Amino acid sequence: MLRFNLFFIFFGISVLTFSQNRREEEESNSIVDKDFKVAYDLFEQKKYKEAYEAYSTFLNKKPKDVSALYNRGLCSYNLTDYKAGIRDFNESIYLGNKKTNTYYMRGLSRFCIDEFDNAIKDFDSSLTYDKSFYKAICYKGASLYKQKNYRDALVALNLAATINSEYEPTFYYRAVSKYNIAEYKGALTDIEKAISLKNDLESHFWRGTMLIELDRDKEAIKVYDSIITIKPTYANAYYNRGLAYYHLANYNASVKDNNKCIELDPSHRKAHYNRGLSYFYLLNYKAAETDFSSAIAMGLNDYKSYCFRGATYYYLKNDASALTDLNKSIELNPKYETSYYYRANLKYSMADDKGCIEDCDKAIAIKKYYDTYYTRAIAKLQSKLYNEAIADFNEALALNASHGKSLIERGIAYYFLEKDDLARKDLDAGLLINKEYSRGYYFRGKLKKFANDKVGCCEDLKKAKQYGHTKADEELIKNGCN
Repeated sequence: MLRFNLFFIFFGISVLTFSQNRREEEESNSIVDKDFKVAYDLFEQKKYKEAYEAYSTFLNKKPKDVSALYNRGLCSYNLTDYKAGIRDFNESIYLGNKKTNTYYMRGLSRFCIDEFDNAIKDFDSSLTYDKSFYKAICYKGASLYKQKNYRDALVALNLAATINSEYEPTFYYRAVSKYNIAEYKGALTDIEKAISLKNDLESHFWRGTMLIELDRDKEAIKVYDSIITIKPTYANAYYNRGLAYYHLANYNASVKDNNKCIELDPSHRKAHYNRGLSYFYLLNYKAAETDFSSAIAMGLNDYKSYCFRGATYYYLKNDASALTDLNKSIELNPKYETSYYYRANLKYSMADDKGCIEDCDKAIAIKKYYDTYYTRAIAKLQSKLYNEAIADFNEALALNASHGKSLIERGIAYYFLEKDDLARKDLDAGLLINKEYSRGYYFRGKLKKFANDKVGCCEDLKKAKQYGHTKADEELIKNGCN
C-alpha cells in the first residue's frame, strides 16, 4: 500500500474523450448513459463501493466501454483492491485506451502490491505519451527506491523535482533515497520540504531519524515527543526516541522507551538489542544478557548482537560463552574492532597475554581507540615488555590525556625500569584522576620508601589496602607501618 492516500480522478481527461465518442448514440442509449452518470456522480462523492457497483451495472450492458473499465479500475484503486483495478486497466488498455493516465494508474496499482518491475514498465509507457508527466517520473523513482536501487531512484526523482517543485511524494522519496546512501543533510532538507507541502506523520518520523544520524539527538527527541503525543501507540517512535536517549548516554530513559516499544511490539528485536545495550552500560549485565539473547533468538543474528552478548558474558565471568560469542562475531564481521577489543580483554583475564596483544593489534589496525592501546599496554607490562608498554600508554594518552589508569600504569612501567622521577610524576598525576586505584598507591608507596619517606610510604600502602590491593598487608608489615 501507499504511505499516504493518493486520490486521482482523470474523468476530465479520459471520460470526457470517450463521452464525445458516445454522443451519436446518446438518444438510443439514454438508459445506459444514465447508468454511467449515476456511477460518475457516486465516484465524485467518494462513494467508491457504490460507484464500483454502478459501473459494473453499466458494463453488464456495455462490456467493452473503455471509459467505464478505466473508471471502475479507479474505484478498485481507491478501495485498495489493486488486483481488481489492474484487471480493469488491462482490459481498458487491450481495447485501445493506451493513454498516459491508464498506464500510470496501472503502474500505481502494481506499485501498491510490490510489483515494482511491472510498475516501472507502466510508468515508462505512460511517459511515452507525456515525457513531462512528473507523477509517473516520481513513482518510477519510488519503485526504484523500493528495489533499493537508490542512485537510479535519485536520477528519476531529481528530474521529477525539476519539472514540479511542489509535489510532496517526490521530496519524500528523494529524502529516503538520500538517507539510504548516507546523504543525511540532503535527506533532511528534502524531508523538511515534503513536510512543508504535506504535514504527514511518517515524514516527521523520518525527519527524527535523519536528525539522529546527524547527531542532533536532542532535536530528534522533541520530534518524537510530538509524534507520540499524536499517536501514543507508535512503537517505532518510542524505539527511535530511545535510540536518541542512548546516544546522549541517558540509559535509563532509553530503557523506558524500549520497554514501551516492546510492550506495543513484543517481537521488535532491535528494541531488545538496544535495551540490552543500555542495560550493558548501566552495568546490569544479567538484564543485558537476557535482551541480547532475545534479540538473537528473534533472528537478529548479526555481529553486534554476538559481540555485546560476548562482552556481557565476559563481565559475568562466563569465559567459555564469552569466547564463543566473540569468535562468532568476528566470523560474521572480521572488520569490527569492538569484537577484537573485548576478546583481547577476555584473553588478558585468562592470562593469555600473547593472544591479548594479537587481538589488540587487529583492533588497532581497524580503528585506533585509547582503551585498546591501554589494554595492549597492560598486556605488554605483564609480559615485562616495559618500553613497548610505555609506547602504548603514550598512544593512549595522546588520544585521551585524562586517562588516569594509563598515567598510573605508565608510572609502574617506569618503576620497573628504575626511572623513579618519571614514575613518581605519572603516579602523582594519575592518582589525582583515579583516586581509588590501589596499584597506584601501592607502587607510589614503594617509591616513597626508596626516597626514605616512611610516613608517606605507610600512608600510601594503607590506601592501597583500603582499595583492595592484595599485597599491601605484606608491605605494611615489612615497612613497620602501624
